[in-house]
Amino acid sequence: MHELSIALSILEIAEEESEQRGNITVEAIYLKLGEMSGVVKEALVSAFELAAEQSAFPHCRLVVEEIPASRQLQVSALELAQ
Repeated sequence: MHELSIALSILEIAEEESEQRGNITVEAIYLKLGEMSGVVKEALVSAFELAAEQSAFPHCRLVVEEIPASRQLQVSALELAQ
């Protein structure tokens, strides 16, 4: 379940940012999730909730905005790979 490792990484980044800003409380994290990312939104949110319980931000919410795939971006990526 790679969503758990992603959730842990998100929380780690949030903790680092919090420390750099004087140990502020993080109430929510906003994430844009691309359709082609291979990440299952529901699994990520569930993993995040589990991981957050053991973090510095046990009440932090993960707000996920799903971004549809863009054919133009896919074509550009293919062109760069050639």
